[in-house]
Parts: sequence; structure tokens; C-alpha cells
Amino acid sequence: MRQAFAFALACACPAAAAAGGIDQSGQPVTLLFRDGNVVEVALGYWDPDIDGTDADGRGSGNVYGPITDLFAGVKAQVTDRLSLALVADEPYGVKVDYPLDAAGGSFAYAGTRGEPESVALTGLARYRVSERISLHGGIRAQRLGAEVALNGTAYGPFAGYTWTGDADWAVGAVAGASWEAPAIGLRVALTYASEIRHELDSTETFFGDGTTEITMPQSVNLDFQTGLSATTLLYGSVRWADWGGWQVAPPGFSAATGEPLLSFGSDAWTYRLGIGRQLTEALSAGLEIAYETPKDTMMSPLSPYDGYIAVAIGAGYTLASGVTLRGSVSHWFLGDADVATTVDPRPVRFEDSRATAGQLRISFAF
Repeated sequence: MRQAFAFALACACPAAAAAGGIDQSGQPVTLLFRDGNVVEVALGYWDPDIDGTDADGRGSGNVYGPITDLFAGVKAQVTDRLSLALVADEPYGVKVDYPLDAAGGSFAYAGTRGEPESVALTGLARYRVSERISLHGGIRAQRLGAEVALNGTAYGPFAGYTWTGDADWAVGAVAGASWEAPAIGLRVALTYASEIRHELDSTETFFGDGTTEITMPQSVNLDFQTGLSATTLLYGSVRWADWGGWQVAPPGFSAATGEPLLSFGSDAWTYRLGIGRQLTEALSAGLEIAYETPKDTMMSPLSPYDGYIAVAIGAGYTLASGVTLRGSVSHWFLGDADVATTVDPRPVRFEDSRATAGQLRISFAF
């Protein structure tokens, strides 16, 4: 059961993907529930193929990625009841870059690009109130910056506009509780993360310097696992993120257009379900499916797909030294999307988008 559980914690579907809004890591706290003392690092890679056709029949070429995702954490079992963890991750990620074509940028959004930069450090504590009930929580310090450039005929007079938001640190809170039945490997954990408000010193082409306020959304993660047998574990999660109404509204651009630079109209719901099996004392393997509900609304050129289904397989191997190596590969079926701007409301259609991803995770128990 321990190896099957270890596979579940490896996150078979690599996190290096924009999952709901611009979510990337999903901000997990599962390291806090590992047995004993653990140090862990992980590298994820997400390589999408997303291309569209504009209203004049011109193709965009691949407009997205690739994205890498780094994770590092350490967990210490201080007493039988108290454990502490420190986690570093990259919570948000998008990498949009519409190529210039042979006609000198004739595609509706040719030359448009956008990419945030984010890092979060989360200090966590877990206290076991009883054999079955635990409370956990902590503080998250988060750094956020971004840059966007708008180009192409669909932006009309705003083609050539750029916005750069200098990185800003801000702080939020994490709180949750868990219930477990150790005899059958059952655990249900609920974790709330507060919104985090950033004020970015920013520069806009045409409009000069100013301050752009961005509030990164609150979220709730529900993680569960249960043993199906002594060597098999069923696990999964549900994540809600409050992206409805989220926006990036630089003051100059918003005053001139009456619109934010980027916004989302709906919350994001993401689901994962997996099964891990211990094959030998050292070797485990598993299968996972992930799903994000589509929003079925007009999307932004900076977010040119709508929901996804992903399938992953992975394996883990524990060495006698206490080092565990885990790897996984996954394929993503990204939802079709219609994209438009206020200047040119004619939809650009993105269909049959795909992505391939991989993740390598190394942990050491001490």
C-alpha cells in the first residue's frame, strides 16, 4: 500500500499546464501527509499543439508553449502529532506566442504574446487532533509578474500595444482539515487557499507608467484516497478556483477600450481520478484521468482552448537508500474554443488541440 500511495502523490498528470484560468501547479499540500521526513523535487514539461483558423481562412500555426514547471518541498515529522512542510512551486503559467506568418503577420493575432511569471513559497503545519482528525494550515508568500503584447489585424489601432507588470510579492493564507481511517488507507482532506492581491508597477505602450491591481483567486482542493486492497489505492481530487470575474485591467488600456486586457467569466472545476498499484516491494505503477469542465463561452486570444481531458500513466521505484524515482507521461485533449476581440468580434476557431506532457519526481525519505 505504501508504494501505491507514493505513486498517487506523484501526480500522474503533470501539473505543467494551464488548468482553469491560468492555474499551473494546482497548489497542492499533499506533501504534508507523507510518512516521516521527506525532501522532494520535481520537474514537469507540457508541450501543446494549439492552432486556429481566423475568419478569413488563415491558419495561426502553433500558438502555445512549451511550459516547464518546478516544484520543491521538505516535510518534517516533528512529533507524533505535529508535522511541518515548506513547499515552493510555480502556481500560474501561460505561454502564448502567435507566430508571424509568411505574409508579414496577416493572421488575426499574429505577433500577440503573453506570459506570467510566478513563484509561491508555502509554509504549512499539520496537527493530528485524534487518530482520525487532523487540522492543517499555513501562510503562502507569492510573487507575480507578467508581460503581454497585442498584435495582428484583430486588434486594430491597439496593435503594437504592450504591457509589462513588474513582479510583486504578496501574502495569503491556507487552512484545512482531514479525516482518515488508517486501517484501510482512507483519507479525505479539504484545503482552502485565500485570494492574494498584487499591485504591479506597470508600463503600457501608448499610456506610460501606472499600477495594475491583480487579485489571484481563492480556491478549494478536495483530495481523497482509499485502499482497494493491500496493494491497490484509488485516489483523486476536485479543485474549484474562483476565476469568474477575474481580470487584468491596466489603467490606460481599460480607460481607452472600456475592457480589461484579460478576463475570465466562469469559475474553474478540475477533477482527477487515478489508481496506483504496488507491483513489487520497490516498484509501483498507475493510471490517471483528469478533466476540466469547459466554460462554453467566447475565449481570449491569450487563452485559446476550453477545458480538457487528460490520460496519464506512470511508475515509481524506491531504492534501498530511501530515494524514490517517479515518472509519468500524459496526453491531453484540449477543448475546442472560439476566440475574439472587441475590435474584431469575428470568431477565430481553435479545434483538435492536443498536448503531451511528462514529469520526473525525486524524493528522499530520512
